Amino acid sequence: MTTLPQKSLDVIKQYESLKFGDNAVCTPYFNNKRQKVRGALRVLVGKGTPTDIVEEAKLMARREHVDMSAMSAEKITKFLVDHNLGVDCSGFVYHVLGADGALKSKLKFPNTSLLRKLLVKLRPAENTNVKVLAHEKNSEEVSLSHVQAGDFIAMIGSNKVGNPDHILLIEQVNGSTLTYVHSYKLPSDGMYDHGIKRGAVEVTSPSKSITEQHWGDDEVLALLKDAATVSLRRLKQL
Repeated sequence: MTTLPQKSLDVIKQYESLKFGDNAVCTPYFNNKRQKVRGALRVLVGKGTPTDIVEEAKLMARREHVDMSAMSAEKITKFLVDHNLGVDCSGFVYHVLGADGALKSKLKFPNTSLLRKLLVKLRPAENTNVKVLAHEKNSEEVSLSHVQAGDFIAMIGSNKVGNPDHILLIEQVNGSTLTYVHSYKLPSDGMYDHGIKRGAVEVTSPSKSITEQHWGDDEVLALLKDAATVSLRRLKQL
């Protein structure tokens, strides 16, 4: 059995339990491509850490003279979603895999101009997306027979409007069972019941593709099958 390092597991837990007074809520999903926000702080474009999100929410609440510590968990979640505070799939994976601080300096941003290289060096989280993580300079394909915790499933080119790419992070490998975690808004989630989610895949035929295994969530499997390309990958930097 392989599991993500404890530092990475701690980051996941923090995203799952944002603290506001006596309440803790799960971080909502945020899609910057739909919001079309550019050049803002990372917390405003779906790339913030759990601390970033909590601090920004409290700042917004003070400006609006709202006491978040007196809110119910349901109202806190609604406040976060209504104020576009959350994390997207690649921002989540960036901070989880980069929990030890090493990823920030090692991640490569291909096909960039000199000015762009300076910008991504200053703002790596904001410029990390699924295509960057899945690029051959940063990761390589691995087979199901060699999968381990920390690998990820990258989906590129979905037909979903404003949401073409997605990434699932393998949290644990226990025999033939892969447990994954990701940040997403599924069709069944409605307005507020989205964010950090877990799921499992049972590898029944290691020689076949990841989409031909037994998925516990039909909505996630449908998402994979909709993508132009799906690959199981491992960061070269780790």
